[in-house]
Amino acid sequence: MAWPNPANSNSKGHAAGRRGALPDGSGGHPGKDLMTWRAVVIGLIGVLAICGFGYLNDRILELESINNGHQLPILVVGLLIVTVLLIHPLIALLRRPRRLSPAELAVIGTFCACACGISGRALAEQFAQLLVLPHHWERITPGWQTHRLLDYAPKQLLVDPEPQDEVVNRFLTGSTREESDSATLWQRCQKKIAQTPWRQWRTPLVTWLPIFALGIVIMTALAIVTHRQWSSHEHLQYPIANFMGELIRQDGDSWFNTTLRNRLFWLGFVIFFLIRLNNGLYQWYPETIIPIKLNHSLWPFATKWPALLRNPRAGGLLNFNIFPLVIGVGFLLSSEISLTLGMTQILWACFCIPVIGLGFNLATDYEIGGWRGWQRAGSYIAFAVILLYAGRHAYWETLKRALGLRPPGGRLPSPSDPERAAVIAMRVLIVSTIALCLLIIRLGLTWPIAIGLVFLLLVTYLVVARVSAETGLFFIQPGWQPFGMLMALFGSYAMGPTPIVIAAFVCIVLCLDPCHAMIPYLVNGLKLGERGNVRPATLAWSNLALYMLGALVAVFAVLVLSYDFGTPAQYYWSYQRIPTLPFRAAQPALMQLKAIGALEASEGLSGWERLLAVRPSSSFLWAVAFGVIGVLAFSFLRLRTRWWPLHPCLFLLWETYPLSVMSHPFLVGWLLKKLCLRFGGNRLVVKLKPFAVGVISADIMGALVFMAVGLIYYLCTGDKPKTYRYFPR
Repeated sequence: MAWPNPANSNSKGHAAGRRGALPDGSGGHPGKDLMTWRAVVIGLIGVLAICGFGYLNDRILELESINNGHQLPILVVGLLIVTVLLIHPLIALLRRPRRLSPAELAVIGTFCACACGISGRALAEQFAQLLVLPHHWERITPGWQTHRLLDYAPKQLLVDPEPQDEVVNRFLTGSTREESDSATLWQRCQKKIAQTPWRQWRTPLVTWLPIFALGIVIMTALAIVTHRQWSSHEHLQYPIANFMGELIRQDGDSWFNTTLRNRLFWLGFVIFFLIRLNNGLYQWYPETIIPIKLNHSLWPFATKWPALLRNPRAGGLLNFNIFPLVIGVGFLLSSEISLTLGMTQILWACFCIPVIGLGFNLATDYEIGGWRGWQRAGSYIAFAVILLYAGRHAYWETLKRALGLRPPGGRLPSPSDPERAAVIAMRVLIVSTIALCLLIIRLGLTWPIAIGLVFLLLVTYLVVARVSAETGLFFIQPGWQPFGMLMALFGSYAMGPTPIVIAAFVCIVLCLDPCHAMIPYLVNGLKLGERGNVRPATLAWSNLALYMLGALVAVFAVLVLSYDFGTPAQYYWSYQRIPTLPFRAAQPALMQLKAIGALEASEGLSGWERLLAVRPSSSFLWAVAFGVIGVLAFSFLRLRTRWWPLHPCLFLLWETYPLSVMSHPFLVGWLLKKLCLRFGGNRLVVKLKPFAVGVISADIMGALVFMAVGLIYYLCTGDKPKTYRYFPR
């Protein structure tokens, strides 16, 4: 891998229209596709294992989460590290059949990384609970019964609750266990499958699975359309893909590549692996092991300056967490990105403390909305507009070809040409987007709300993918939901309770937590595959097929396990917060409309009438305007001046939970890089990058070791292991 020159580490990244080879020499349109059947088969096995056992591991057995690490999934990246450090040398030593090539490892890693999201908030964690638990909460919540809230959800959205004991109660408590020594494993599995009420689940599955599938198709097509622009024209850094690519790169027949042979790599790996090993053992033996402290409290500053407590994220600002992995990533990033990520909480505190002191209300509900969420939504829209503007020539040419506006002479010469792949993906994107709008309209939304909802979904997908590709941030939460944005834009009367409920259901199914959505994993996977001469389109469409299969397996596994063991009531997120969200969002509007006698009129509005009745609040407009202006101003300064130090992603990420706990380590990474540049120049920074790769690898391997320890402990004792979690969640 050719590491970026630190002298150019403040490169602006929006070089639309530039053409040429990628910095790593892959060019952007490889002539040979190195995807093999061996890689596909291994990837398929990995996807089925992750999707089939992920929910059992995470929520039933409560072992270390499959998707821990988010876009750097510990299970996948850790096993890649084990492969290149242990398995490949062993294969060479035993003179066995050839080892997996970098292209094969890239394909397997992409398939399995995307699948990790399925077992989390992309699907399995809350999908079944969303469709059945509203019946439970309506039964025990008098206010819901008084207002008949479930009547505002169309019948096809939820499971048929009758008979209650079989459908709802058994989902909560699980089934009665009758042990039979004579029953075989196959007979036990048949019994568990048969006790699931499939007939009652048929309607909601037929309703939601096509919508979920279209969302996945849209993400796949969007990733293909943007890949060439981001990779070949704008030359984004892709820190996650570059890190994984550096691990799996091979130098001829050598056991290790130049990075893995570097002493600094092993120095960083050994030091921080031992730190993680020591702190993990402390969880098991607190009486005999002395932990190495990796967090420090800054709360005494709040006693000196009580105004700090006005900050809604004061807890993140005043807790200095040291994540070696994040420091390593911050060192590898461009100085502009790492400084921006590191300053997010400090700059947010400088903004919000005086604003709150002046009496402004910045209160925000994570899902439903508020000033902070609306501001970030405005920033997302502005950032998406800038991305489209930066790639306007490439996207416009692709769109014209997709619509058949090019003359016959403009036909692309080769099926492997990336422009041809982008044209096909653009057609798929257009058709699937229209189909998604139609399916959402069939649920009961009028066309303005359906179109607005799908538009905001596309904005979310696009921007989250871009943030991952450009900043390397592996834990991203937008902090707003499209339906909450539409509620504030339309107002209670123009939106109405039924559209609020439907829109909330759609958002929960398609983009509850975009960090676990497929697209950020996929854009990094396409870059990783490109380094190994795997055609991006081939990899993307193959991943789509495996992802669909994995999603079906995950839904099947979740339903069978839930009716056997019961849903985990200790997880507030999936047990109460998400299943009640659509109705909690609609209840204030419902009560307001009832109070003024406008409920029936609101529910009966047509699409045009809803548009004419739009009444956004002034605080909503000011928040969105602030977000838009902030991104546009920072983008202008970034592109037109050489001295501007901050990236406009600041307004997308500040005051979000991931950066509230990770901003300090990013700032440390930036500071270390600046010190190296100051006292050792570019040569020292390049020399120390293998050390940073070793630090990141050690953190991931430490987590993988204790995942394995927890599993072995559970299998041997049947007890839940001690939890030692590395990364914020």
